[in-house]
Amino acid sequence: MDYGYQLLRHVVQQVFGNLRQAAQLTLPLFLLPLIGFVLLIGGDFTPRTVENPGGGTILGVLGLIVLSVVIYCWAAVAWHRYVLLEEFDGGLFPRWRGDRIASYFGRAFKVGLVLILAMIGAAIVMLIVVTATQSPAVAIFFGIGLVFGVSWLATRIGLVLPAAALGERMTIGESWAVTRPVSSQILLPLIVIALVVGVIQQAILVVFGQTVPVETFGMMQEQRVPSVPGQIVNGLVSWLQLLVNLALMTTLYGNLVEGRQLN
Repeated sequence: MDYGYQLLRHVVQQVFGNLRQAAQLTLPLFLLPLIGFVLLIGGDFTPRTVENPGGGTILGVLGLIVLSVVIYCWAAVAWHRYVLLEEFDGGLFPRWRGDRIASYFGRAFKVGLVLILAMIGAAIVMLIVVTATQSPAVAIFFGIGLVFGVSWLATRIGLVLPAAALGERMTIGESWAVTRPVSSQILLPLIVIALVVGVIQQAILVVFGQTVPVETFGMMQEQRVPSVPGQIVNGLVSWLQLLVNLALMTTLYGNLVEGRQLN
């Protein structure tokens, strides 16, 4: 059986077969920053509000972003450890492991830097090609390729994250090397996950969308954005997508590093 299909099936089973535990471990933590943003901005998440907040709101948003990163690292560590160690306390929040969370944050920061540098390099190449061809089709093709390329790179080097959650040593280079034999097969789950999430998000816009005026480059344009119920559904979809993406790295770590079999 194709490794990419096995990987995708195992990841889906891992998330939806343990959805209750996943919700207990991560959903309260995932919702905390969202609640903070709702309280700060008053529930108005239109592009105009988010792009042009007041001066006091800017500091609040920055503080919430930092807090959100720490909370998401906390949730990710708990999810990795549940999948790989079956660690589950059953409380409202998972156990706080400061050393593992700090290590996870540090490695996530390094992964993020690599991705940013890769995106800058790819964007320069894309700009040169699109400018030379003056083709919208080429621009769309490169844009889609950039998204999938960054996702693929993040997965290849992202095995350092479950390693950090477990307290194991792994470098970005080691993660890249251990995923080399399955580098092409990783694309299948990435493409399927992205397509499914994209279709669901478009459906949410159709069902729960509302049209609002948005100022873009000095011109007022109408843009469709999710209503408050749509934002809630979008948040749940984003939570599930985060779980699936983390499960993909966890599964690869368990299979390629620890030698576990895929179901």
